[in-house]
Amino acid sequence: MDEDLVFEMRRREELRLIRAFLGITDPSKRQRILKLTEQLADEAIPDAAGLAFASPETSLGEAPEDIAGRPE
Repeated sequence: MDEDLVFEMRRREELRLIRAFLGITDPSKRQRILKLTEQLADEAIPDAAGLAFASPETSLGEAPEDIAGRPE
């Protein structure tokens, strides 16, 4: 598959995930989702070794900064 196409598909998936997450206003639900995604990512680390979609610019341990205008 073309690398540009894979990149574009991944980027669209990331944006969908971000939009959905930001639509959740309940802080406890947001925390539950964060914990679940971190657990899933930790479990996937051995599986992701060497895969093309693994991003070299971020690590699974990094957390994004708070987004302005969005309550936690």
